[in-house]
Amino acid sequence: MIVTKIDTPFRKFLESLKVPSAPRMKGGTIFNPDEINYLARYSIPLVYEFVQENETDRDFYEKFVKWLHEEMPVYGYVDVYMVVYLRYGQYLSNDEFEYLERNIPECFEKGHVWLYEINYRRRFRLRIQLIRCLKKDFQRVIRKGIHKIDSTTDRL
Repeated sequence: MIVTKIDTPFRKFLESLKVPSAPRMKGGTIFNPDEINYLARYSIPLVYEFVQENETDRDFYEKFVKWLHEEMPVYGYVDVYMVVYLRYGQYLSNDEFEYLERNIPECFEKGHVWLYEINYRRRFRLRIQLIRCLKKDFQRVIRKGIHKIDSTTDRL
């Protein structure tokens, strides 16, 4: 398994994650502009890419989980996005999904893990992009401005 840290500016990276149009499927970006703003403004991001080398699919997932347990324990509220690039027409089997579901969340104290399965291209190796967003000064309610607020009086 090849592990690479992605150093592209975070907002640019999120905007670049796209699914092309295919028959019976409309393409577009994975994250909408509001999600990108939320993730870029209110978190400390970290992005890694994992590429299958000569191991079986099962060994690849096991090495990925082992790496997470050794290198990625996180304390605090974290949103994790896993973009799994599968072979054309392939989906995670129930066993593979259950394995990931059982072993990945325990690496993170609080938060959610969202998993996207991308299978529109012909590829020989599995690939996972792991996006970890550690929330700084976590807030349960975030004020979204609709109108321009006067900064001197904090009023509309």
